[in-house]
Amino acid sequence: MLLALGIYMIVPTIPLYITDLGATKTQVGMVATAFYVSSIITRLMINTVIAKVGRKRVLIAGFILSTIMMSSYGLARSVETVAMMRVLQGMAFGTISTISGAMAADFLPDSRRAQGIGYFGMGLVISMTIAPALALYLRSNHGFIPVFLVAASTNLTAGITVLFINEPRVNKPEPQQNAEEKIRAIRLRNVYDRKLIVPSIFVFIFGVCRSLDLNYITIFAEGRSLEQLPLYFTIQTVTMFCIRFFIGRVADKKGRSWALVPGGFAMLSSLIILSFTETNAVLLIGAFFSGLGSGMLSPNLQVWLFSVVAPEKRGLASAAYYNFIDIGGALGAPLMGLIAEIFGFPFMFRAGACAAALYIMGYFIIGREKKIQS
Repeated sequence: MLLALGIYMIVPTIPLYITDLGATKTQVGMVATAFYVSSIITRLMINTVIAKVGRKRVLIAGFILSTIMMSSYGLARSVETVAMMRVLQGMAFGTISTISGAMAADFLPDSRRAQGIGYFGMGLVISMTIAPALALYLRSNHGFIPVFLVAASTNLTAGITVLFINEPRVNKPEPQQNAEEKIRAIRLRNVYDRKLIVPSIFVFIFGVCRSLDLNYITIFAEGRSLEQLPLYFTIQTVTMFCIRFFIGRVADKKGRSWALVPGGFAMLSSLIILSFTETNAVLLIGAFFSGLGSGMLSPNLQVWLFSVVAPEKRGLASAAYYNFIDIGGALGAPLMGLIAEIFGFPFMFRAGACAAALYIMGYFIIGREKKIQS
């Protein structure tokens, strides 16, 4: 919750900050890409570092780096400087998100993992309810620097909190390997597992769709003089919060399709609605469907990745989940920004709706469960 509070204060603020520095819509997307790419690269290497140093130490180091970056954004005076700082912030976020997600999965029993990951994500949802509105209030009344300092203080508090968390113990089998096999394991097994390919495709598409909301909704709303942007974030996150209370139980009992299919349709609906938004009322309806889609998809896509690998590979599954969301954002944000610059925001949201439709069709073709397990 504390990590997400800082992150989601920064996410809607950075596009406005660099726009004041003279950034174009395409550059806004490129700065977002810098964050995503560094997160991805970090997650590919983090398991090797964890094996040598330990998860808790690496997690604390990630919070320290994140705190330093958040408190320093106000010193940047060019778009290029902000981009470099977002690279370092992405490294910190890639570290923290991977380790925290894997630790949460290790704490949970198999029979209640979807429900538990849903509850784990409540911290993120609570923060998303508070953070954007708080950031916009501080920015409007006090400027950008208080936003960055408050965000940094939440990450500092999170790093201190980690000191009091005991790591869950997971029994990890140690198969006998010769030297050549050990080298191959370092190169391949610590990076990815082929069982993750299919669910990762859908996480990627989800990341593309989410990049529109995260990176452009503030610029979109301000450009149309829509005053209810703080309420947009509130409705979105309250909806995410409420749907998580029961969707995990439904997925555990009846199968993931009961969450991932309606979540896809909700995501599609939100983007179509936003593409026609001219009033505050329509904007808030889009917020409801956006929250509904994210609340269904985010925890259950994550559980899908956890469910296809062995327990000792949950770190890889956690990294894959966040990596493919970030890959979707890294590719989607600048592409959608370019579309918005050439054709306008309505066309950009409709392009995102096409990606959501591809998600739904693809799930029925390659994603459905062959057998529902109790």
